[in-house]
Amino acid sequence: MKKIISLLTFFALSLSVLYAQSEQTERPYSFSQKNISQVIDVQVMPSVDLQKLEREDAEVVEKSAPLRAGVGFSVNHNLLNAGRTDVTADGGTLWRTKYVSEGSIMTYVVFEQFDIPKEAKLFVYSPDREQVYGPYTNDDVQSVGRFESDNIIGDELIVEYYEPADASFRGHFQIAAVMHTYRDFLDINSDAKGPHGDAEGDCHIDVACPDAQPWHYPINSVVFLSMTAYIPDEGWGMFLCTGAMVNNVRMDKTPYVLSADHCVSADDQTFKFYFNYQLNECGGTTGISSRVANGGTIVARSNATNTYASSDFLLVKITGNLGIAYRDSIFFAGWDRSGAFSVGTCVHHPGGDWKKISFVKSISAPTTGSYANKFFVVSWLTNPNKGVTEQGSSGSPLFNSHGLIIGTLTGGSSYCYYPTGKDNYGRMSYHWTNNNNSNAARKLQPWLDPDNTGATSLKGMLYTGEIITSVEDYAQSSTFQVIPNPVRDGIVTIQGEFYNENATCRIYNALGQLVMTQRIQTDASFTMNVKGLDNGIYFVDIQGSERNYKSKMIIAK
Repeated sequence: MKKIISLLTFFALSLSVLYAQSEQTERPYSFSQKNISQVIDVQVMPSVDLQKLEREDAEVVEKSAPLRAGVGFSVNHNLLNAGRTDVTADGGTLWRTKYVSEGSIMTYVVFEQFDIPKEAKLFVYSPDREQVYGPYTNDDVQSVGRFESDNIIGDELIVEYYEPADASFRGHFQIAAVMHTYRDFLDINSDAKGPHGDAEGDCHIDVACPDAQPWHYPINSVVFLSMTAYIPDEGWGMFLCTGAMVNNVRMDKTPYVLSADHCVSADDQTFKFYFNYQLNECGGTTGISSRVANGGTIVARSNATNTYASSDFLLVKITGNLGIAYRDSIFFAGWDRSGAFSVGTCVHHPGGDWKKISFVKSISAPTTGSYANKFFVVSWLTNPNKGVTEQGSSGSPLFNSHGLIIGTLTGGSSYCYYPTGKDNYGRMSYHWTNNNNSNAARKLQPWLDPDNTGATSLKGMLYTGEIITSVEDYAQSSTFQVIPNPVRDGIVTIQGEFYNENATCRIYNALGQLVMTQRIQTDASFTMNVKGLDNGIYFVDIQGSERNYKSKMIIAK
């Protein structure tokens, strides 16, 4: 598999994305040859009509479609019809070509018909040689017969292939396309928020913020997906979605990623998976965005032509290497396919932005209509706003209160400008057999429970093998305000980040004795009557179906 020789530590304008450095020292052949000409053929791509692309993207606001971030140009270049070829002093062959796609934020190439001997070396690098990726081998080819090079920051790149004279056979490959990224992956423009895109609104919550801390392990299961595909009548495109590493009953660390079927633009598309793509601190500007596994193959999907005709799931197996720098932090999320549900969270990459978390206000499971038994319908906490989803969040996991995946995002109407909109999540219970489908490639059960144990739920697991049982503690206590406090006339207002539900309020005195029990309906703000209590210090405990809330109250009439 390919090895990253070096990754550029890049700072431009406000950019402060961190890139990992590798100790790999293998370099392209031409770097060490003083007598090799550096004059090589240059292939200039057509100009990109950004305004046209923006208009097209503005028309696609539904989350039931993946977010486009780049386009490509078909070139179909090989060792015979493009580039410069030199015979080296040792009798070998050196082939190079340069591509320029003016204005591209990041540029990469798509290979197909790739077959080179193990003695040969193929690299992709920037003209200044600051960014170098390779060597690529036959192992990099994905099941669809293609693979993508790594991203080169900027609008120019060089492809170099060296084959020694004594190679076991003569290699060949086709460069099918040169890809031009037009979304601001590098945060060069002030309005861009993340190095791989930007969310449309400011209501999203960074996973580094305090609200997210109880969900540390599920957060580490979520990955950012970049996919490249050729679409007939449209051409090459690069698309963004969200997914999650998911555990299987054997707990054998098979690198499955669960996402949404509608993220797939073509059957022969290629995949990149970004890990830990999140900010280092709440509200910060620095984070990690270079931890990439390049390559994946689809093992199961809902294959629905109409999103709501099925539950819209996608299961991909990562074929690229999981880097040592981040591998041990990977969490294989647990799941619950029983059909039961409880309020929890969604973790996602809205607009290709840094990883965010959104908090569920309510969830329902329709039993009639087109959504019947296939989808959960979710609304979000809005007072204050605790996040929503948007295009690019597609495929992200819906976690229940115990941190187990119960659904994957299909679509919906919520956005920062419309926080009361509702979103639809394909249910794990329907994904499991896809209405008793007999085809293993159309359901989750053969992959997540290959021994057919009948498990209805499964805990999550770290890559190290540690099984995480603390997900049961995600229903942690939250605090709330009692207004006024001290209480003067016996009528109080309770304000907090409550789910809208029936709950039980228990009030204890300073000695820990239960002095009052009352059934209440929680909301962001509601009133209670405590006129029957004497002056003193009290502890108020509100127990909902999924979360416990605690606070202190002083009565001074």
